[in-house]
Amino acid sequence: MLATLEMKKLLDGSQLSEVQRVYTSNLPKEEQDNVGETIILVTDANSELGLNGNNTFHLVRRQVEIQIFYKLDIDFDIDSFEVRLMKLLKSNHWSILDIRGRTVDPDTLQMTSVIYAEQTKILTQGEN
Repeated sequence: MLATLEMKKLLDGSQLSEVQRVYTSNLPKEEQDNVGETIILVTDANSELGLNGNNTFHLVRRQVEIQIFYKLDIDFDIDSFEVRLMKLLKSNHWSILDIRGRTVDPDTLQMTSVIYAEQTKILTQGEN
């Protein structure tokens, strides 16, 4: 399964009540101006193969970018939410690679945040 879809499944099944919707690849046009809900967009960031001596690979490191678009009327503690999100990722075998500073979208005035996460997937004999 694609890393973005695995992340969406994880986030959809989580207890993160602050998030109303999770999307992959791109935001639907009707969501681009939605400032009343907190939305997450998960996109592919990078993939690397783990090579061994005979130039075959035995694992793949899959990286995703998690963009959080906070609703304008924030009624929860953002720091607490992001810590819970990162703990969810860690407990599900994702490593946190980078946390970008929060910014404000100049068009919607929404606060946004970006987290990069990576998961190492070990390939079975038939996959490599």
